Amino acid sequence: MKKLITTRPGEIIDFETIFEENMELDAEPVKKGRMERVDYTTDVYEDGVTYPKYANVYLPYGYDENDKEKKYNVLYYQHGNTCDPEIFNTPETQKLFDNLFATGEIEPCIIVSSTYYFDVTKDVDERKRTGYVPAGDGNFEGVPGNFYQEIVEDLIPAVEMKYNTYLTDPSREGIKATRDHRAFSGYSRGSVCTWKVFHYDFEYFRWYAPMSCHTTADHHIREEISEDVVLDYIQAPIKANPDLPFYIFASNGYPKDVAKMTEQMKYITKSPCFSYGKDPQKNNIFFALSNFTHTDLLVPYYYYNSLKVLFQA
Repeated sequence: MKKLITTRPGEIIDFETIFEENMELDAEPVKKGRMERVDYTTDVYEDGVTYPKYANVYLPYGYDENDKEKKYNVLYYQHGNTCDPEIFNTPETQKLFDNLFATGEIEPCIIVSSTYYFDVTKDVDERKRTGYVPAGDGNFEGVPGNFYQEIVEDLIPAVEMKYNTYLTDPSREGIKATRDHRAFSGYSRGSVCTWKVFHYDFEYFRWYAPMSCHTTADHHIREEISEDVVLDYIQAPIKANPDLPFYIFASNGYPKDVAKMTEQMKYITKSPCFSYGKDPQKNNIFFALSNFTHTDLLVPYYYYNSLKVLFQA
């Protein structure tokens, strides 16, 4: 069953948003992909420590490591508070990814589930209860928020040099040269990371899908920040790189989701840096407003909307 959720200008927000709810993703897939783990290390946190990290990598049906001619775009996913890279590593959640591509509407891509936590196997009870365990996204006291550096310096080379992607040179210059084939997305606290990646890693990613949380512009998530601070933060990488194309497909739930994200979208989309619409040939931002509650497990339904636009230029 598919259902269009449309908001009209002036209803909730002052422009139209369209979200397609596709519950057919719940079906049992015939063509199944697989999940693999990629281990890597990082030492970007300015404490002299090298941390062992890992990500889970979803490879769509038909992926053949021996077929070097077939290259895949890569979508990075950053989970929300209390979660870990295992969030989609179950038969029930993997089938949602399988069905995304089985529709024939979306080109298969590699999906990477990353984590800002230093060790998801340690202090598990506290992580699952509050999310407040050592992490590199700027939300743990005393640890610099250098996760955006870890992504470029360590995660991208570990993943994209292993699989059939467009990356052949793992240097920063090589990663910049392949930004057209790379997207970053995140949910809730991971959405805050996505806005941060947009700000700091703009040269390395062309496509962005923040879901169900606003930008904090490097402030504490509960701190009130002005429109000017938000706009300066979002516009800075665009103004610094005026020749680099980009696209943001932002999504939120309503009414029981992060209201501040919807409020920010009201004025972010009016910035002269943005053109609102679903055509990445001429637009660079869109907002989809669902009626979903707040949970990472609904992310594949958001992807059914955003992946029809991401990588489509």
